[in-house]
Amino acid sequence: MAKRKAFALLMGHLLFLVPFLLLLTDTPRAISAGSAVVIVERPSVVHNFSVDDAAVRTMFRDALLEYTKQASMKAAWAKLGVSPQDVVGIKICASGGPVMSSRKPLVAAIAESLEEAGVPFYQVVVWDKLEDDLREAAYLPRPQGAPYSVRSVIPETGFDEHVFYVNEVLGRLIWGDLAFRGIKPGGGEAQRSQKRGEKQSVAQLYGQGVSAGSLENQVSNKSYYARLVTQICTKIINVPVCTDNSAVGFYGSLASLALGMVDNTRRFQGEGNWGDPAIAEILDRPFVRSKVVLHVMDALIAQYAGGPDFSPEYTYPLGAIYLSNDPVAIDSLLVGRVDAWRIGAHIPSLQPMIHYIQTAVEYGLGTSDPKNILLVPLR
Repeated sequence: MAKRKAFALLMGHLLFLVPFLLLLTDTPRAISAGSAVVIVERPSVVHNFSVDDAAVRTMFRDALLEYTKQASMKAAWAKLGVSPQDVVGIKICASGGPVMSSRKPLVAAIAESLEEAGVPFYQVVVWDKLEDDLREAAYLPRPQGAPYSVRSVIPETGFDEHVFYVNEVLGRLIWGDLAFRGIKPGGGEAQRSQKRGEKQSVAQLYGQGVSAGSLENQVSNKSYYARLVTQICTKIINVPVCTDNSAVGFYGSLASLALGMVDNTRRFQGEGNWGDPAIAEILDRPFVRSKVVLHVMDALIAQYAGGPDFSPEYTYPLGAIYLSNDPVAIDSLLVGRVDAWRIGAHIPSLQPMIHYIQTAVEYGLGTSDPKNILLVPLR
């Protein structure tokens, strides 16, 4: 077991070097020709599944200043189009409990930098889809002294009935979906069922006894966007976690953002489509493109199997932050490392499940070509 794990870690490090080697052999090009990704990797900040708060704060600030080529937080955020008038949503991934959710020191560092840039703390909103996830990740109640508010989509802020994504796959509606008509299940089952990857055809629903009269209200080919995205937030910073997900392969910058901003998503997940092309199509909307100004990948502790729930035996203390406005570049860089760890541990590759990353390239959401990614490593 120890030898397998050591081999997995070695493979992860070797694969990480491949894009750098490609850059060295490529002809010189202007920075504007590719997507810049700033990578700060300091494994010493991780200690027994916790992180050094002050060190993480420094890592983020170093990365943001390097990425924007500015000397202050105010200038850095201004370059990214954020002003003191904005309501800034920090979209986190809270599905991994207190250990494998977006880490509070990183989120706090982002919020503090926004306050330095003139954005009042009450205009900074940390959010994810499910209130139960936010509670399990200890974001609710709001941590004492946290420089932000915390809101959920379900059940607090809800979805926008006028803005939706249409996909031919029908989804069986459950409590929390905008168009669902029924009684909320008890005992936390309502929000737990929101996390399951299930999709059912009309024929299957008839077979289960769903009447023709109720079918229209209980299935839908629409996924409504969260009001936090369409109405409340004027800018969004995406803070995903480096983890796998059995329903879509890799739950990184693309998948966690897309599936966290709409309802009726169970139909896109699992064998058959693995989130493709829905993930790319959900993100390919003008209001999403204009509002999402930055992706800050929390790879402080990476998980390569068993996600998004915390599985300590499949984690690696990477101690890294990846920062870019290109979610495809971030995901394509990290998925290679995650896959190397999986292969080293004799776990099947993610490749059959992550075609949505290439679809995102085709939709112009970013690049996965190492020759078009400008890596900016900070130590």
